[in-house]
Amino acid sequence: MASERPVEHRISRGQLVAAATVAALLLGLARLPLKGLAQSADEAPGLDAHIYVAMAEAPAVFTMPPFGYRVLVPALAHALPLALEDAFYLLSVLGLLLTSVVGYVLFRCFGYSHSIALIGLTFLGAAPQVRLYLSNYFLVDPMALALMTAVLVSIEREANGRTAFLLLIASLAKESAFFVLPVLYLTLSRSRWVDGAALRKVLLIALPAIAAALLVRFAWSGGFAWFPYRPPPTLMRESWYGDFGSWERLWRYSFGYLAILAAANAASAELRSFAIRYSPYLALTLAQLLVATDAQRLLYFGFPVVIPLALGEFDRISRRLPEWYPLLATLLVFSYLFLPKSLAVPLGIVVLSRLLMSRREAARS
Repeated sequence: MASERPVEHRISRGQLVAAATVAALLLGLARLPLKGLAQSADEAPGLDAHIYVAMAEAPAVFTMPPFGYRVLVPALAHALPLALEDAFYLLSVLGLLLTSVVGYVLFRCFGYSHSIALIGLTFLGAAPQVRLYLSNYFLVDPMALALMTAVLVSIEREANGRTAFLLLIASLAKESAFFVLPVLYLTLSRSRWVDGAALRKVLLIALPAIAAALLVRFAWSGGFAWFPYRPPPTLMRESWYGDFGSWERLWRYSFGYLAILAAANAASAELRSFAIRYSPYLALTLAQLLVATDAQRLLYFGFPVVIPLALGEFDRISRRLPEWYPLLATLLVFSYLFLPKSLAVPLGIVVLSRLLMSRREAARS
């Protein structure tokens, strides 16, 4: 990845097919160990799942904020000529598949090669949230994340008209689509924090989505809840802090050791510009931990920041240690897939690669 705006590699049809195949394979493997899936809408786990089912059964009736604002997925489930259970399952599977494939395209937009982008897709498709979303397939998150990832691809390609259209659609799936607006602003302003022209462009691009959001909140819901994200008093909020088990789950759902690689690479010369542009998006994603009842699954929305920053390590190894790259990359991917709780093994591999790079550079000088 370049220090400023990276040069996107051209994606061939064969590479896209390969990415879709890997994504489908990972999704199938994630589905294999799952047992006891809900067989009917009445068995939908969690309050939000039941509300989305109610929205699909009666799309013209407003339920309760903030769930009632997320109209797209329940409306699609209602429109499909399938039982609601099958419709929601199909939309969740499609959303997860699209998230992985469009995520691959996003990694290519950041300048990564086909092989490194496939590694990123593997990290994304093998994340523990995938099984969670397959278990509770009545949620809107998979399709919302797929659409939001597509918005980020449009932003990286500076396709403003397409960005406006996709942002409008994504905002109807979930309001977290607006998390991308700081990325849009910093992309248009070339990472300048104050730029009046860029701000005007952002407002113009976001206007259709903002208008739709206001219409849903004021005209259709019949009222406006200023901050409807606090869980009801009767609903037990899952803690993400306070005991070892909570921290371990938080670690796993933050993409494991990739989070440490991302933090370490954020200050590097190659990735500093990217980290600056995407830091507000990550901050908004992490802020969801303060109000969500099931925080771990929402950390999946942080992949557009965490995984690209971690992939910088793979890119560095491939350029500076090309003969070692196949072995080291395989070991790092193996650690992610089969040693998800381990920290010593993957970081030990990274330290070894850094030492080999330093030794090679010293020998050349």
